[in-house]
Amino acid sequence: MNDRMPETLPFISHETRSEWLLQRVAILRQHPNFSEAAADYADDAVGIFEGRYMANKVMANVARQVICMSILALHFTRDNGHHGATISSIQNITSSLKLCSKNTTSATIDLLENIGLVSRVLDETDHRNHLIQPTDKLISGMRRIVGVAIAAADKLFPSRHYQQLIDDTDGFLERYFASSLHSLLNVSTMISNLHSSQLFAISDGGGVLLCKLMTMKEQQPADRENIVSFPYDEIGNLFGVSRTHIRRLMKRAEAEGLVRLLEDGGRQIEILPTLNDVFENMVAAHIARAQFDIHLANGDYDLLPIDRNA
Repeated sequence: MNDRMPETLPFISHETRSEWLLQRVAILRQHPNFSEAAADYADDAVGIFEGRYMANKVMANVARQVICMSILALHFTRDNGHHGATISSIQNITSSLKLCSKNTTSATIDLLENIGLVSRVLDETDHRNHLIQPTDKLISGMRRIVGVAIAAADKLFPSRHYQQLIDDTDGFLERYFASSLHSLLNVSTMISNLHSSQLFAISDGGGVLLCKLMTMKEQQPADRENIVSFPYDEIGNLFGVSRTHIRRLMKRAEAEGLVRLLEDGGRQIEILPTLNDVFENMVAAHIARAQFDIHLANGDYDLLPIDRNA
């Protein structure tokens, strides 16, 4: 069985795709309704993860998110030469992206199997291998998660009807997951190029904790909109991370000039404009990836960065 890294699209090189996604982030942030869409994104993300320990555990960091999406992508790109996801094919992706070790990838797959998100099925074409197949539970959960970025994209570009495509019954969701493999291969590039986003992107629970901070900011009165109460113990219980982990994350954020810690334990934190920049970069990156994957799944090649010499 072929467990090499999946080839990129023959008509869109990795470099061209990376450049398009980064340019798309900049374009999205200039949209007049982007701040409102980003606030909705934060609300929706918090709504999915708040109080759901297992969801936070499964999607704790970029590596686990990529593993889940890789399983779906490889499963829905099955053909005569490729029969689905295997441990080694997923390890090839996470190793190539320098997200985690092969042992960590294997342990994450064990976790997903133990909680009923994937199953191992004997590969009928090669009995030495087992295929890692997503269960309906993983498919529906990931549909909700990617739906956060899709809803934000719909708010910015209502005439595209992105959510309507996802809800279609002609197999579009499966094509979307299959197409997501290509933009997944650009995750590391996007994180490294969006310099200010690295702290929250690579920390366990960083993305949703950032969203929670921004939702709390939005709820503050105008004269105190940048001062929030973010008690580490309470927030940790909501998102399945330790008080110590959040304290270290916020101290690093303060060292990077993203926040000011005004009282111990997170009781008062001042959110600085640089943190808003981090947040908007993160949201724009998720929307850009969702748009790329949807246009690819829908065959909207006029909206994609086709290489001229392809």
